[in-house]
Amino acid sequence: MPGPTDFQEACRALALGVTMIAAFLGLRQWYERKARGELDGPEEAAFFRRQDVRRWLGVGVMLALAIEVFLGASVEPRAGGRGNPRFVVVWLVVLSLIVVMLGLALADWLATRAYGLRKRKAIFRAQIDELRQTIRQRASERAGGDPSETTPDGD
Repeated sequence: MPGPTDFQEACRALALGVTMIAAFLGLRQWYERKARGELDGPEEAAFFRRQDVRRWLGVGVMLALAIEVFLGASVEPRAGGRGNPRFVVVWLVVLSLIVVMLGLALADWLATRAYGLRKRKAIFRAQIDELRQTIRQRASERAGGDPSETTPDGD
């Protein structure tokens, strides 16, 4: 059976790994935000504002998780021959933070998916409108009329 130092070392290594992942995600979020170009409108600006909040919150939760795991490594599971309530609380907090992380990830995934669908529909509608315009212009040219006289809605 592994000794207490193996458990502590594993927890500290896990905490270091989670910290490094949080740092990487935070840096990526910062670079992504800086590279973001001009936004199409207030709806898109609101989406990215909410996305930034979700993702920075995720980085914060990951850092809290790393700290809690690091501190939890030093809490003994037994105290005085009985179960240590502090050990239980520390690891319940760790599990709760994991659930919060999963919830944030799910919320971000769903929001990004909905945003992508809206953008795809907008692109599709723009392509259809462009095709209709082209068809109207060609029909007008064949009829001998002036293509500049046609209106976008076909009137």
